[in-house]
Amino acid sequence: MNYKHILLCVALNKDSGKILAKAANIARQNQALLSLLHIDLDIPHTYEGMLGSDYKEQESIVREESTTSMAKLIDSLDMDIKHHYPIHQHIIHSGDLDSEILDNIDKYDIDLLIMGHHKVNFITQFLLSPTEPVLRNMPCDSMFIKL
Repeated sequence: MNYKHILLCVALNKDSGKILAKAANIARQNQALLSLLHIDLDIPHTYEGMLGSDYKEQESIVREESTTSMAKLIDSLDMDIKHHYPIHQHIIHSGDLDSEILDNIDKYDIDLLIMGHHKVNFITQFLLSPTEPVLRNMPCDSMFIKL
């Protein structure tokens, strides 16, 4: 079975280049489209009720930083991978991790979701993992790449 459209969720951190290179190779092996998704914190919802916060300005700063980081990440791809396997789409949203991922899977007809995974203990994974709600409702295959 070959995948047709792969979605890589990236945190835009030091591990993003490593996971992107692996995802690009998987996409190339499957002759699949590769799209990137980054989800920013939903600032107004997260800090709701706090007085004196300028949400729009802070949201604009975060969005600009994410856009710049995404461009740098794509530019950092090995030239061979970039030339032979361009990124189909790069998407930046803000909101709840689980709902944004699931919405984008549906919207872009994704059949494989790739995410990075840091080694943590069982209790931390079970109680604090942002991926658990996503997995519970996953409409497509998923792959975790150990970071």
